[in-house]
Amino acid sequence: MITTIDLPNEVYQRLERQAQMRGVTIVETVAQVLAEAEANRLDTALEQMRAEGVLLTKKALPPDYQRVYRRIEVTGAPVSECLVKERR
Repeated sequence: MITTIDLPNEVYQRLERQAQMRGVTIVETVAQVLAEAEANRLDTALEQMRAEGVLLTKKALPPDYQRVYRRIEVTGAPVSECLVKERR
Protein backbone atom coordinates (compact mmCIF):
# COMPACT_ATOMS: atom_id res chain seq x y z
CA MET A 1 0.00 0.00 0.00
CA ILE A 2 1.32 3.42 -0.89
CA THR A 3 0.52 6.45 1.23
CA THR A 4 1.12 9.96 -0.04
CA ILE A 5 1.83 12.72 2.45
CA ASP A 6 1.92 16.36 1.35
CA LEU A 7 4.49 18.24 3.40
CA PRO A 8 5.58 21.87 3.39
CA ASN A 9 9.13 22.33 2.05
CA GLU A 10 10.45 23.27 5.51
CA VAL A 11 9.15 20.03 7.05
CA TYR A 12 10.50 17.99 4.14
CA GLN A 13 13.93 19.55 4.58
CA ARG A 14 13.93 18.76 8.31
CA LEU A 15 12.98 15.17 7.56
CA GLU A 16 15.72 15.00 4.96
CA ARG A 17 18.29 16.18 7.52
CA GLN A 18 17.02 13.66 10.07
CA ALA A 19 17.25 10.90 7.49
CA GLN A 20 20.83 11.82 6.68
CA MET A 21 21.75 11.89 10.39
CA ARG A 22 20.16 8.47 10.90
CA GLY A 23 21.67 7.07 7.71
CA VAL A 24 18.31 6.03 6.29
CA THR A 25 15.94 7.17 3.56
CA ILE A 26 13.25 9.81 4.03
CA VAL A 27 10.59 7.10 3.70
CA GLU A 28 12.20 5.13 6.53
CA THR A 29 12.44 8.28 8.64
CA VAL A 30 8.76 9.08 8.11
CA ALA A 31 7.85 5.50 9.02
CA GLN A 32 9.94 5.76 12.21
CA VAL A 33 8.42 9.13 13.13
CA LEU A 34 4.90 7.78 12.58
CA ALA A 35 5.66 4.66 14.66
CA GLU A 36 7.03 6.84 17.48
CA ALA A 37 3.94 9.06 17.33
CA GLU A 38 1.65 6.02 17.50
CA ALA A 39 3.59 4.63 20.47
CA ASN A 40 3.29 8.01 22.23
CA ARG A 41 -0.47 8.07 21.58
CA LEU A 42 -0.78 4.58 23.04
CA ASP A 43 1.26 5.52 26.11
CA THR A 44 -0.86 8.63 26.61
CA ALA A 45 -4.09 6.64 26.29
CA LEU A 46 -2.87 4.05 28.81
CA GLU A 47 -1.82 6.76 31.27
CA GLN A 48 -5.20 8.46 30.91
CA MET A 49 -6.99 5.15 31.53
CA ARG A 50 -4.86 4.56 34.64
CA ALA A 51 -5.58 8.09 35.88
CA GLU A 52 -9.33 7.52 35.43
CA GLY A 53 -9.11 4.19 37.28
CA VAL A 54 -10.23 2.22 34.25
CA LEU A 55 -6.94 0.35 33.98
CA LEU A 56 -5.19 -0.93 37.07
CA THR A 57 -1.52 -1.69 37.44
CA LYS A 58 0.23 -3.93 39.91
CA LYS A 59 1.26 -0.75 41.72
CA ALA A 60 -2.43 0.03 42.33
CA LEU A 61 -2.88 -3.09 44.49
CA PRO A 62 -2.34 -2.80 48.24
CA PRO A 63 1.12 -4.03 49.33
CA ASP A 64 -0.38 -6.80 51.47
CA TYR A 65 -2.65 -8.08 48.68
CA GLN A 66 -2.18 -11.74 47.86
CA ARG A 67 -4.17 -13.95 45.57
CA VAL A 68 -5.30 -17.07 47.31
CA TYR A 69 -6.63 -19.86 45.14
CA ARG A 70 -8.54 -22.76 46.57
CA ARG A 71 -9.49 -25.86 44.66
CA ILE A 72 -13.22 -26.48 44.73
CA GLU A 73 -14.46 -30.00 44.20
CA VAL A 74 -17.58 -30.19 42.02
CA THR A 75 -19.59 -33.03 40.59
CA GLY A 76 -20.94 -33.42 37.10
CA ALA A 77 -19.57 -33.22 33.60
CA PRO A 78 -16.31 -31.39 32.86
CA VAL A 79 -16.70 -27.70 32.05
CA SER A 80 -15.37 -28.23 28.52
CA GLU A 81 -18.20 -30.69 27.78
CA CYS A 82 -20.78 -28.29 29.18
CA LEU A 83 -19.47 -25.50 26.96
CA VAL A 84 -19.63 -27.70 23.87
CA LYS A 85 -23.24 -28.62 24.66
CA GLU A 86 -24.19 -24.97 25.22
CA ARG A 87 -22.74 -23.92 21.88
CA ARG A 88 -24.83 -26.48 19.97
